[in-house]
Amino acid sequence: MAAVAPLQRQDPERGLRVRPADLRRAPLQRRPMARSTSSHITTIERPRLEIVVPHRRRAMSIIVVAGLVLFTMFIGAVAFQTQIARNQLAVDATERAVTAARDRYDVLRRQRAELRSPNRLAVEATRLAMVPAQNGEFMTVDPDVVASVLAAASGLPDAVGSQVESSLDQFGAVKAVTGNVP
Repeated sequence: MAAVAPLQRQDPERGLRVRPADLRRAPLQRRPMARSTSSHITTIERPRLEIVVPHRRRAMSIIVVAGLVLFTMFIGAVAFQTQIARNQLAVDATERAVTAARDRYDVLRRQRAELRSPNRLAVEATRLAMVPAQNGEFMTVDPDVVASVLAAASGLPDAVGSQVESSLDQFGAVKAVTGNVP
């Protein structure tokens, strides 16, 4: 093992002796003078050394955080699109059910109209051996009888005394809910 000379501490104000021709060279090619034979020697101060922290760590951490944020945003967008697709399937199923219910309603309305038609009722009455009345008589009801019936019916629930809606009233109620949809 080779012997190493101990390091000597130099005074920072003393500076290094450098040739003027060396000052024109690039900083890495400058060399301190070994001996002072020339009278044109310039003294320069030693540069102050500072610890420089590399910016690569900070830049790398920013890149990693930005990457994680982008990845999270992409995953969120995929989840959002999946939720939209799932909800669209539910909306499509509901629309199909509404369309089927409207078609069924139209079929039932047509059947009801056929069953209530006067021609069909006349045919059924004839089949059951019924005959139409020859004349109709109107009776007059005494107001005392009407009052006694109303007094007797006042203790009954409201549903008993209410009028039955006609089919036209029922149709109007349905149309009020569905609007202009057939």
